[in-house]
Amino acid sequence: MNGMNSLLPSVTTLASDLDTDTVTPGVLGFLIIFVIGVGLFFLMRNFMGKIKDLPKGEEFAARVEETDRAANTDGTGDRRENARGDTDGPSPRS
Repeated sequence: MNGMNSLLPSVTTLASDLDTDTVTPGVLGFLIIFVIGVGLFFLMRNFMGKIKDLPKGEEFAARVEETDRAANTDGTGDRRENARGDTDGPSPRS
């Protein structure tokens, strides 16, 4: 901890010696921000593509209904009963 106490005054005097008008992030700072921006662009492009691929309203409802019907029927077309004797939903976990 003693090393930190001696380090803090030296850093503040170093910072006070710098001219705030001439200190800039430089080329490295620009490149880092640019790479982050390019990565964000491709991330958002991918995200928007996946959002557009999601089914819309009636199409989604029809697909869910079809999946539910397929999950609740066996090979003969009869609805299977769950543990409670219901035919319209999955059985509760015990």
